[in-house]
Formats: sequence, structure tokens, C-alpha cells
Amino acid sequence: MKNLSIVIPALNEPTAPGVVRKLYSLFGKDTEIIVVNKSNDKIKRELKATGAKVVEQNPLGYENALMQGFNISKGEILATIDADGTYNPAELVKVVEELKKDAKTGFVSAARIEGRKDAMTPTLRFGNTFLTKLFNVLYRQKMLDVLSGSFAIRTEVFEYMRSLEPYRAGTLFFEIETARRGYRTKNIVGSYRQRKGTASRISKSKPLYGLTMAYHSIRYARDYNPLLIFGTVGIVAVLLGAGLGVLVVKSYFQSGTLVDVGRAMVSVMLIILGAVSIVAGLILDMLLGIERLIYRKR
Repeated sequence: MKNLSIVIPALNEPTAPGVVRKLYSLFGKDTEIIVVNKSNDKIKRELKATGAKVVEQNPLGYENALMQGFNISKGEILATIDADGTYNPAELVKVVEELKKDAKTGFVSAARIEGRKDAMTPTLRFGNTFLTKLFNVLYRQKMLDVLSGSFAIRTEVFEYMRSLEPYRAGTLFFEIETARRGYRTKNIVGSYRQRKGTASRISKSKPLYGLTMAYHSIRYARDYNPLLIFGTVGIVAVLLGAGLGVLVVKSYFQSGTLVDVGRAMVSVMLIILGAVSIVAGLILDMLLGIERLIYRKR
């Protein structure tokens, strides 16, 4: 497939050469496949023997590997799949076809649904579900799985990311940046198998990695959905202020004098700050809406 480029990060996965060969059989030998490699010499030789372009990864990191590969790719659609054999390469065909259907969709991935219960620990399933729901709320999307390592993205969408320093958020980095540019993200129902031969590259730091992803989701939502962020903060502040105010009024009726002056001042300040936060969210949301409307008309 001439208009498709597939980038595969490889870090000593013995299954990587087989994944490349399977992709060639599915998409054709004219497909550009780039392996961003950080493997030993034996696997490196096997990867080169497949006919794929093999480049040395610099610096380390999943997001960095994809950025390095995407930046030298020539296809109109950029895709990736993990090299560890946990994903079915045939599902990447469905991912690419789904992406082609709608120009407003900028990102499609294969959601890890079938086999997920056997291949993931309960902790990982909980973390993935939490991050997916958080992303959907913050970015107004309807994803089933935001951490899939089998996905495709339009080159026109990636152009907005090309010069960015990728933050440590895995696949979520590309989904957040896609949503921030006004494009939709989608899933197809995919499968997931247990990893064999090598341990996960982030197995020792997955809880911290998940917290980092949640932080970046909230951080960049300020630029995409400010009403939700500022509005939530504002409502919480108003409710806290109102709660303190009720206590002050109650005390006044009981004693006949205003003795909680400090609490009353804090109550008023919280209500004012909350109201300002809500108004700021409304204004920013309106301005972003105008900006997106102008962009669509270009």
C-alpha cells in the first residue's frame, strides 16, 4: 500500500521480524515499513533481512520511537503496531480502512477487547478503564481503549505534532494531540494476547506511568475543554464558599452577632473566585469554538 507507512518500535522482541513479514503479506511489499530499533545484533540482522528500513532509535522511549519513525515516513497514513506479538497484524488492516472512511476522524486504534481479561492483570484493566473514561470526559470522545499499541493516524494530523517534544503518555499522547486539533478519535474492536519471550518495557513503573498519563490528560484538557476544567473548579469553589456561608449565617442566628468574620470573608472570596472561574471557562470555550469554526472554513 503506497500511501501507508508503518512504524514499529523494536526493543529486543524476538517476535519483531515475524510481525514485519506478516505486515508485508497483508499490505504488500510496496508498503513502507520502518523499524525504529534498539535490539541486539541478532534481531537487528533478522529485521534487515525482512526488507524493512531499520533505523537506530535515539533517544529511548515508546513515544520517541514513534515520533522518530513518523518524522521520516512518506505515507499519507501513518500506522504502528507493537513488535511483541500481542496484537493481531490483520486488525491493522481494519484500522487503516476505518480511518479512510471519514476525513474528520484523525486517529483509529484496535481496542483490546477480545482476550483482554486473560492477557491483562485486574490492576492493568482498571487503570486502562480509568484512563479511557478520563480521556472521554475531558476530550468529548467515545473511545473503548486509549492505550492500544495498534493504531493509525492521518499525516495531516501528525503535522501538528511533528515539532512537539512528546510527553510520556504512550498512545495517549497521539490521541490527546489529535483531539486538541479538532479531529475525532475512534476504535475498532480488536484482540489482545499475552506477551511472550520478553517482559514489558514499563512493567516496573506502570502505576507511575498511569499517573503520568492522567496528569497529561488533565493538563492539556485546559486547551481543549476549558469549560469542564474551569467550570468544575468554579463549582467546587462556589459550593465550598456557600457551605461556609451557611455556617456563618447559622452562627449569626444562634448568637445574634457576627462573630465568624474571617470565615465569612473566606466564604465570599471562594464564591467570587468560583464565579470568575466559571465565567473564564465560558469565555475560553466560546473563543475556542470560534477558532475551530474559522479553521473548518479554511
